[in-house]
Amino acid sequence: IKGCVFALMADESRDVSGCEQLSVVIRVIDRKVETNNDRNQYSSLFKEYFLGFVKLDQFDAETLTKEIAQLLSSLNIDLQNCIAVCFDGYE
Repeated sequence: IKGCVFALMADESRDVSGCEQLSVVIRVIDRKVETNNDRNQYSSLFKEYFLGFVKLDQFDAETLTKEIAQLLSSLNIDLQNCIAVCFDGYE
């Protein structure tokens, strides 16, 4: 994952105890190169990685941004490599 560009997806949910949390997933392209008869052949595969749940006390943009950035940083994933984001509609 390190050094790869990725798309970030996040969605909030409530667990059985009523605790609000954010589910965070990234999608990367795993690109492989194979050489056959002196020609390179490329194949790409999308892979998704569940990064975890983040407990949330607030659902404002500032809190979500801070929590997502902290999660990525703790996993040594560079936010600069994020090329797309997808969020479900927040209330």
